[in-house]
Amino acid sequence: MKPLKQKGFALLTVLIVVALVAVIASGIQYQQRLDIQRSAYMLNQSQAIAVAAGVDAWVKKGLAFDAGQNQIDHLGEVWAQPMFPMAFEGGDISGQLFDMQARFNLNNLIETDPEKQAHWRAILERSLQQQNLPIDWVAPLIDWLDEDNNPIAGGAESDRYLLNTPPYRAANRMMVLPEEVRLLQGMDMEQFALISAWITTLPKITTINVNTAEAEVLLGLAEFMDQTLIDIWIELRQQEPAQDIAGFRQFIAQNTGQEPEVIQQALPDWVISVRTEFFQLNGIIEYGVARLDARALYYRQQQQVNLLQRWIALADE
Repeated sequence: MKPLKQKGFALLTVLIVVALVAVIASGIQYQQRLDIQRSAYMLNQSQAIAVAAGVDAWVKKGLAFDAGQNQIDHLGEVWAQPMFPMAFEGGDISGQLFDMQARFNLNNLIETDPEKQAHWRAILERSLQQQNLPIDWVAPLIDWLDEDNNPIAGGAESDRYLLNTPPYRAANRMMVLPEEVRLLQGMDMEQFALISAWITTLPKITTINVNTAEAEVLLGLAEFMDQTLIDIWIELRQQEPAQDIAGFRQFIAQNTGQEPEVIQQALPDWVISVRTEFFQLNGIIEYGVARLDARALYYRQQQQVNLLQRWIALADE
């Protein structure tokens, strides 16, 4: 009986060894498949990023060409039209250029001239009030932007933010991204979602292009701007954009009866324009198994166009 028992034990041992080898081989094969997929994705991702760089050159040429063709920017131009998915070898790309001076530049409140800063603040607060949104975060915004740590009335500086969890300090400089607004005292995610479509954070004080401006921004320009007037202007500018700011002021006078002096005071040359310097590209690049969300901010002076910022992230499915 003893030899028979030994044979049974040997068979069991062989089966265990075979099972272990099968498990190990399966694990190695699975890991190898993951490595291949990961390598393919990283390669496709690198190629997609290279495509994004190529798009930059194309956008720069287009904006430079546009600058040489006319002296105004409006939504009827080629740059403002969406680019539907365009196929290339291995993938496709889609996107659209947006005029960032169609939005309210929060960094305008860094203005050191008290009268001009008060003017910009009034525009922002009117835009918010027209939508029944709170304005209690506007004073903290000014404190966030200014260089000192002395809070203004209703404001908030580092001593307030250091009490948060986690603690942080006021930037005391221009905002880089609109998402920074979520850090302000008095701001929450719901409010940010409601204003994110018409605010921006550009690297210098900028005018508002009335030929492209969002309705929310136009409403805040002056006390005499109302929804009816804005609707008329938005429809008119599709066919007859303002050729200069004098033309826009004339439109206001004809439709409101306001005196030219009043309009000039509310809409000075440093507040409105018909020309844009900052554009943002929002694009989706698909290459193989990689799908990227690519954004880029461009600064145009005359026919010179420079890439200022670029963001690349995994696109939402």
